[in-house]
Amino acid sequence: MKNTLTNSMKSPDNNQHSILQEYFKMHPLASAVIITIVDLVFSIVIGLTAKAVFPQFEPEFVTLIALSALVALLITTLGWWKVTGFNAPSQWREVGLVIIPFTIVIILPFLMGFNKENLKSLAYLIVGYALTGFMEEGLMRGVVLRVLKPLGITRSVVVSSLLFGFLHVTNFIFRNPFIVLAQMLGAFVHGIGLAAIRLRTNTIWFVVILHGLHDLLLKFTNFPAIPLDVVQVTLTMIYGIYLLRTWHNHDVDTVFTDAKTVVIK
Repeated sequence: MKNTLTNSMKSPDNNQHSILQEYFKMHPLASAVIITIVDLVFSIVIGLTAKAVFPQFEPEFVTLIALSALVALLITTLGWWKVTGFNAPSQWREVGLVIIPFTIVIILPFLMGFNKENLKSLAYLIVGYALTGFMEEGLMRGVVLRVLKPLGITRSVVVSSLLFGFLHVTNFIFRNPFIVLAQMLGAFVHGIGLAAIRLRTNTIWFVVILHGLHDLLLKFTNFPAIPLDVVQVTLTMIYGIYLLRTWHNHDVDTVFTDAKTVVIK
């Protein structure tokens, strides 16, 4: 009787969430692909709309704000803030593992000094790349990686990274095809490392910050930005592969959890 009463009191929204989450569980790969394609469609539609309605603003920035809001709405709707890695420090694990990737992101760009050319746009760049870090990581290393959970650690990392690379396909409209192909490959490579860091540390906060800083600091380096980017993402991927290969506990449930404590031996 109690269970019947409890079930009858469930809101339609909760039932819809359960149905959606059950579909994710039964069809992880299809779900991840659909989420990625929907994001691409929204990106194109919002970008074109922003260009037509708000010509005084940069369409890419308007699109970034809108997509960030949609990612936040999606995570809230699913009730997945904790399981996507937006959790408290008490749930973080093996925090020392982020020293190397932060060194790659923060130290390497300035081995030849600091480029002050973009200092006047610093505030704008900080906001833009902070939103980029949240939006792309929240979607790919958050929602998509969580949806791919049934595939296991290695497959979920590889597939989410492939989809992350695919997210950049819309750039074919605006840029040289060879540059876009290189960008897509770079995103895939970077995704491997970021996904591994997210899983080993049991939090998404570090990769959100790493992603934002990586893009931001490339604006202030004296190195050629593209070659430096290639070096950074390649080193991050190599480190990510190392993290996965040396991880003795491959139980995916120990990282995609909303429990108060998580033990990874």
